[in-house]
Amino acid sequence: MNHRSWVPLALATALGSGAVHATEVAVCTDQGRAVLELADEAAPQHVANFLSYVDMGYYSGTVFHRVVPGFVVQGGGVDRQLRARSPLPAVANESRNGLENTRGTVAAARTDDPDSARAQFFVNLEDNASLDGSDREPGFTVFARVTEGIEVFDAISRLPTGSAGPFRADVPTPLVAIKSIVRLDAAALAALPAEGREAALQAAIEAAVASGDPAEALRLVGHYRALCAPDDAGIALTEARMALAADDRRRALFALEELLATTDASLPAYEAATALYNEALSEPATTPQAVGGCAPPAAPELPDAAAATEDEMIASQRQVREFVMAGEAHLACLAEVIDDEERGAEERNAAVGEHNRMVAAMEEIAAAFNERIRIFRARG
Repeated sequence: MNHRSWVPLALATALGSGAVHATEVAVCTDQGRAVLELADEAAPQHVANFLSYVDMGYYSGTVFHRVVPGFVVQGGGVDRQLRARSPLPAVANESRNGLENTRGTVAAARTDDPDSARAQFFVNLEDNASLDGSDREPGFTVFARVTEGIEVFDAISRLPTGSAGPFRADVPTPLVAIKSIVRLDAAALAALPAEGREAALQAAIEAAVASGDPAEALRLVGHYRALCAPDDAGIALTEARMALAADDRRRALFALEELLATTDASLPAYEAATALYNEALSEPATTPQAVGGCAPPAAPELPDAAAATEDEMIASQRQVREFVMAGEAHLACLAEVIDDEERGAEERNAAVGEHNRMVAAMEEIAAAFNERIRIFRARG
């Protein structure tokens, strides 16, 4: 198995499930709501990859950083400060799936390497036949289409653009952020009362929390977010708490980062989010184990940015970089185990699980250090 086409083990069932109904997701942005219908059968690996990011809350707080009028609106990879987020492993190209880059379709962004698609995606504003694959050359994989809200992307395409952060051009002003992307259960939303849907969901979420059912609470939070209702700090804090209770630290951190980025620092919600964020970061992680002869690196302890000196922050930055470099080497070692068909299934599956864990650990340490840098700089 080529590790470029590797898909997290947790997604294997989704790839072979043979779902009859197309999966839909609701995209909530600063410019409004859109709905995407995913091509479950035509682009199974890309759909599974996209949903892995959706389910962990990865897209919350990312922005559309590339806008080319009459061509595409692209996003999903950088945050409001135009800092890159750490993605999952790449997926194999599926551009020869019969789906074309026509207006309103959604395709995976990639580099010149056809098998390099990760988190970023773009919406085609017009028919872009030049992006389609051919018998001789792979193209850009279409994995979804906009069924509602194409006007949201048209509006983004009309914004003035220029250079910003690491990008020399095409960054819109103002930046348009993705507040959330969640799976859409149209039947569940239709069953809600015509008026007061948000209030009904809030009450149901509170009841699930009170009954000690984090999975149900998170499911209901997903319904709330699918409505693209006004921002609610209480919902965000509940989502983070329930994600931690469900042992989904990544989802908790993404939810809290978005809340911190959009909440006035003088408000109680900001203080509560900061405390919960620090709590999430300080939770002891499962002790990693060597798999197939691949020994995982130990994550460094990060300093208290509220009291650390500049020298301590610089030293911590060096330790984080060394950890990431060691993590990349560990992933390369695990890829060899995963690709080795002579190894037993149990060992290869264990390597896949460790690969997932290592990617998550690298994402978390990067996000945690960035947050500490923000706190350190805020001290003046």
